[in-house]
Amino acid sequence: MICFNASDLRPVLIEARSHGCRVVLIKNQGVCMLSKNSKASGNVMPRPIAYAVGCNPDTVPFREWRCRAHEGFGGDDFAEYLGQDDAVFDRVIHDGCTLEIRVDVKHLYLYAVKPGA
Repeated sequence: MICFNASDLRPVLIEARSHGCRVVLIKNQGVCMLSKNSKASGNVMPRPIAYAVGCNPDTVPFREWRCRAHEGFGGDDFAEYLGQDDAVFDRVIHDGCTLEIRVDVKHLYLYAVKPGA
């Protein structure tokens, strides 16, 4: 299971919704989510990026984030495009829920979990 803290993920979701674009879940150098949009008001703006707990290559040693990412998603790199209007994202934005992602061979499952639950 891979988790994203609401405080990290909220800016990504708000940006995606404000631009009407999808959210991208990426596994390559760590595991992160960002909005598909890369332009705001005609200028190229840096996009907020949310790293999964323990999967930020800038702050977590290589072996640790790589092992966690592999355990959560397997060995292959990927990009999965998610709709920004999914109700699970409402709970992250408005209720401060952690986003948990679980996978099987065919599906990603997104869960909003109240902090401390």
